[in-house]
Amino acid sequence: MEQLSGLDAAFVYAEAAGAAHVTFFGIYDPSTAKGGTITFEDVSAHVGSRLGADRLFRAVLARVPFDLDHPYWVRDPNFDIGEHLHRLTLPSPGGWSQLCDQVSQLHAQRMDLRRPPWQGYFIDGLGKIRGAPEHAFALCFKVHHSAVDGMTGVKLVNALHDPTPDTAPAPQPDWTPERYPSSLNLLARTVFTYARRPQQLVSAATHSIPLLAKIPGAITRQIPTGHRAEQGPSIDVPHTPFNSHTDASRNFDARDYDLAEVLRTRRLVPNATVNDVVLTGIGGAMRRYLLDKGELPEKSMVTAMALALQTDSAPRPTVNQISVVRVLLGTDIDDPLARLKVVHESSTNSKAMGEELGERVLEFAEFVPGALVVPAIRVGRATHAGSLIETSRIANTLVSTMRGADFPIYLAGAELLSGYGLSPFTQGCGLIHNVISYRGRVFVSINGCPIVLPDIEHYGDCMDASFAELLSSATA
Repeated sequence: MEQLSGLDAAFVYAEAAGAAHVTFFGIYDPSTAKGGTITFEDVSAHVGSRLGADRLFRAVLARVPFDLDHPYWVRDPNFDIGEHLHRLTLPSPGGWSQLCDQVSQLHAQRMDLRRPPWQGYFIDGLGKIRGAPEHAFALCFKVHHSAVDGMTGVKLVNALHDPTPDTAPAPQPDWTPERYPSSLNLLARTVFTYARRPQQLVSAATHSIPLLAKIPGAITRQIPTGHRAEQGPSIDVPHTPFNSHTDASRNFDARDYDLAEVLRTRRLVPNATVNDVVLTGIGGAMRRYLLDKGELPEKSMVTAMALALQTDSAPRPTVNQISVVRVLLGTDIDDPLARLKVVHESSTNSKAMGEELGERVLEFAEFVPGALVVPAIRVGRATHAGSLIETSRIANTLVSTMRGADFPIYLAGAELLSGYGLSPFTQGCGLIHNVISYRGRVFVSINGCPIVLPDIEHYGDCMDASFAELLSSATA
């Protein structure tokens, strides 16, 4: 048994508010496999042979009674891969819109956390989809956020794929099932955990108090000259239609762009990154979309981004080592290059603060049991307390990035052509972007809530226009 860290456990508690899993799906070309075809049975056998690559495949959550302490991972003695892999066929004509609708429905469905927290769907019946050959198929994977983040997500994708069509030997399984713990056993463990808490809290405070003196320096070291010197916590977030009330329904679309053009564009602003260019394109899309509707705010919209942390100081092993930073999108600026400069400056500032503060968040997350979090979430939902708080004060959208391989990868011999991601929603944020780079392309997934974004295809067109304008700057 292995206990979840405080931050990993937070995603389990978040289920009280809504689904808290991430979804990845890819489109595959089966012609590269032996025989030129791939069946559901082929994929099921392939995934079954890779179960030893990661603990999450056969680990189930054991929750402490009344959530008095964080849950534990237990090697599931009743694991059955047939409960996790399924086959679906798209309705005719099986085009891009039908695939997006199917993935949206899968993503909106909650996971059964009484089983290992993942589901896989082999989707056939694909018709004419740009860039995909006849008889292509899709594979959709849902994994609970308590078991995966951006970095571990990349490792999971790599574990299921091979760098050539020839399938590599399966890893030797180092796994034996465990007896599921009784409630009494879990409560006994909680007693010992709480006995150590005072010492851990003193340690966390000892690290954090000196950190407070560093925060002003972390800000001022990176403050840009000029009138755009807005900083992390002081960023003023305007309210937009994207931050209206949302429900559990989802819709999806995606666009992709040439990574080489993105790389050329980032060189126009010293030290700018690929992420800066992508954020600038997304900001331009949000600006165009709201301009069309006459609802563009005067102040710049803001995105929240997950910042990966590399730390060994967490009290126990943790999957999610992240800090969340906020970045100005420059949506109040018409010129795309001027917007890129603002995004780069704001991103640099926010990362400086996020790296200083994020590691301490991992430590303090240990001391918040679900017994406090879950009832608070449920009461808040029952009383609609969220309506009393302007959620747009946090951010107008969320952006998650993942760097994939720059060469083709294969699943059971079938080549991955494109990859897309979907993230959990938070109340009052009806627009999320997931960015994946793979094989010279940048795939920007648009996660929407139909209540907030009913015309998601139009938003995708705005994104195409924004990136075309931005990337053409490098050519010019």
